[in-house]
Amino acid sequence: MAHTPFHPLFRPPFRPRSAPLESYMPSPSQGRNPWARRCAALALALLVPLSATACRSASEPSAAPERLSRSDAQASLASHPVETRTRIRRVHGRLPDPRRKAVRTQVGAVVDRWWDAAYLGGTYPRSSFPSAFPGFTDAAEQRARADKALLTNQTRAPHVDAVTPRRRTVSLDILATRGRARSVTAHVLLRFDSTGERPATTTVRGRLFLTHKRGAWRIFGYDLAKGSTR
Repeated sequence: MAHTPFHPLFRPPFRPRSAPLESYMPSPSQGRNPWARRCAALALALLVPLSATACRSASEPSAAPERLSRSDAQASLASHPVETRTRIRRVHGRLPDPRRKAVRTQVGAVVDRWWDAAYLGGTYPRSSFPSAFPGFTDAAEQRARADKALLTNQTRAPHVDAVTPRRRTVSLDILATRGRARSVTAHVLLRFDSTGERPATTTVRGRLFLTHKRGAWRIFGYDLAKGSTR
């Protein structure tokens, strides 16, 4: 699998077993930039004072993605009813069950919005993804725009007639203090098929880091890899 060097913050946790047609990694930079340092500092600040009390909860799928229409002149996405399976892996700290369920539902919805905006939604073929990062903080969105080859389907989109999701899973590690969730690491896996000039199966896998900001869960960092196979 050919790939470019990547920033230390974004070491890819995933490498497809079969030889991929493409793999994208963030471009390197000299040392950690302020954005990376802030992400690492926030994660450490939340982790250090907490005891590792692990809890688990059963998964409950979120709402299925809506089906989009086809135009006569241009093939569009056909979102089949593949539900996102969201579960809680661990809770560090004390968090009541009702709040756990709320976090699971809310964070699952944030991930779904990004997947639909960046990979699954819209009309294909296409050449741009102008609103691909709903739910990202301003700083994370700025960084993500430089990583569109990784965080969207932009490179393959001009050669695709339609995409079909095959698997959507989200597993959450929650950091809680004083009975409230403060930060979440979402372990995500998205797999979808593309048809058209360059048919392929694409897998996006890794971690999203979220914090509760301005009354909502928002993505402030990511550690992801993407690969495609015929």
